[in-house]
Amino acid sequence: MSAALQVHTFQSSELSRQPAAVFAAAEDGPVLITRRDGDPLILTSETQARHDQLGLELAAQLVAASLDPSTEPFTARLLGPFPWLMFLSEAEREAFAEEIVRVARACAAVRHFDRLLKVLEEWHRTAQAYAAGYTADMAVDWLEDDEAAADPRTDLA
Repeated sequence: MSAALQVHTFQSSELSRQPAAVFAAAEDGPVLITRRDGDPLILTSETQARHDQLGLELAAQLVAASLDPSTEPFTARLLGPFPWLMFLSEAEREAFAEEIVRVARACAAVRHFDRLLKVLEEWHRTAQAYAAGYTADMAVDWLEDDEAAADPRTDLA
């Protein structure tokens, strides 16, 4: 485990004697369960395991795109695993490529991929907005003064 992660350690016997304490520690991060008769085991939440798996899959897609023997620029090669990038401008695709690689490296260094998945989701939502017709240069009307909105729960009659 990386030194950047706080890993709690319990003996396997503590798992049966004090399961609540072990499970509470697993809510905070990975728990190392040591065993006399085998390799230690890691206990983590399903959400964290899924995020780690998705982060590794994303990192693998980035590595595959970067190692593709094609002569196309990296941003063009990213259209394979991320076809929705087509909705972004060339400058935005460059910004995406720079940010996603930078964040992927940082996340890999701490072995925690939640931030990488968040960055990907933010870019994906931007592409979705463009696909729905929003453009960055659309005029947005801002209210000059704060206006109180009616409570919609009071209109349920």
